[in-house]
Amino acid sequence: MSPVESIELEWNYSPLNYLEETIQLEYDGISIEIKDGKVTAKITPETFEQSPSIQKKLQDIVESRFHAVQIFNHKNYELSKPSRTDLRQDGKKHHYLQLESLTCKISVGTMDFVVKDKHGNVKSDTKRERIDKQQWYAETMEKHRKTDTTLQQLISSYQMSVKDPDNEFVHLYEIRDALVTRFTSKKNALRELNITDDQWDEIGKLANALPIKQGRHRGKAFEGLSTSLKLRQT
Repeated sequence: MSPVESIELEWNYSPLNYLEETIQLEYDGISIEIKDGKVTAKITPETFEQSPSIQKKLQDIVESRFHAVQIFNHKNYELSKPSRTDLRQDGKKHHYLQLESLTCKISVGTMDFVVKDKHGNVKSDTKRERIDKQQWYAETMEKHRKTDTTLQQLISSYQMSVKDPDNEFVHLYEIRDALVTRFTSKKNALRELNITDDQWDEIGKLANALPIKQGRHRGKAFEGLSTSLKLRQT
């Protein structure tokens, strides 16, 4: 049998425009491209053999990219588990079965602005700024999520707030609880996060006090629900 020349892992994701631009990543013996509904990771056979957990590591890297985008757009997405293809030197391919995917949904997009001065120099580009922040979030999550259990809880709770909108504020409140536990007190959490009491208390009001269907008390105190503007304040 002809030797394996390269190993490819491929994920499918939707919506196809979930990412705003192509992402290309390079690691030792690995290249990753994310665009047009597909994630393709090309791995040298040596790298694949030397790292038994390589598929899990790559899954974490890919998921971190999508988690970072989700923080900014508050939308669900669908990301499959990876399929594997071995590319052999004689041109033949050996395909492995693709596993199940995660079920999600989509919503409307975002309007962006580019602000220029009178000389045409870009002073502000909201899309570029957002993508740069997403990259920072993704790289930070890749670095810390494996060893930081609090970060794991924050990511999980935020994802559930998007996937389970009927209990959105219940899951967001879990984030606040996790931060209090991490920093040992509300006072310490406020200082570390550099936020005000009012900002901190807002999620408590939405989850516990206001008559909102997505809150802990299911909005039973009143018939009306919060306006969409109020919901987006979080």
